[in-house]
Amino acid sequence: MDQKKVNIIENAITLFAQKGFSSTSVQEIVKASQISKGAFYLHFNSKDELLHELFEYYWRRMQTRINEVSSKPLDPKEKFTDQLKVTIEEIATHRDFIIMQVREQAIPFNETIEHFIRRMRYHSILFYRNHLLGIYGQGIEPYVWEASVMVQGLLKSYMDLIIVDNVEFDYYLLAQSITNRVDSLIEGYANKNDPPVITENVIQQLTPSTYNMHNLDDLLEQLELIALSDPEPAIKETIDVLIQELKSPSPRKVIITGMAHHLEKYERYTDLASLLRAYFM
Repeated sequence: MDQKKVNIIENAITLFAQKGFSSTSVQEIVKASQISKGAFYLHFNSKDELLHELFEYYWRRMQTRINEVSSKPLDPKEKFTDQLKVTIEEIATHRDFIIMQVREQAIPFNETIEHFIRRMRYHSILFYRNHLLGIYGQGIEPYVWEASVMVQGLLKSYMDLIIVDNVEFDYYLLAQSITNRVDSLIEGYANKNDPPVITENVIQQLTPSTYNMHNLDDLLEQLELIALSDPEPAIKETIDVLIQELKSPSPRKVIITGMAHHLEKYERYTDLASLLRAYFM
């Protein structure tokens, strides 16, 4: 992302956290960013568009840090714990801004923001699903979606204490505690044999149709569409390698994660890179 754009976004985060979205003017953002109004409107059509870009920037930043953990030589459970810690750190770092979102009723809830929230929620649930499968194996497949939503809810309960009540925790110990609680959750599902309420059909209702890619066939289809539509040679080469690997009987993790690392350099493919890493963590 252009550094001037990043500068505007980061100053906007600070101002929105201090004053609220509706009470912060474009002029104040311009002054804090030390640019002209004309320069602001070269990057953003409106303050509403800036808000959407701010959410995207925050989400990409978190995904980049999570993806960095993916490349570490850790077992699945250790990797999950480390990535939970990163998630908690990133949310806690922007505590004031998140409080502003909760308290202020004037934030525009337009179609773009709604789509972003649905996409982010789906990505989070998929993140938990793939980690749980990596830790506990395919035997949990019947109830993995429900377990993923439960883990997401467990994390949210702790984050409410951090964000709303300003309770201080050791983030690694908190992440480790959540991971240990998941052991009990999975054991309970296995022993009780209760039919899950949250199934794949429920998840599909929560997911934007353009982003419904929770199996490898969906990912492969998306990659093939990109191969046809993106003319950039470096992208085409990366996509061709990924397609070849995913079509092979034994896809090589090191190749796929390497190609995902290359893809995430392009903002439009950050989410796709994260999904690929999630499947081959």
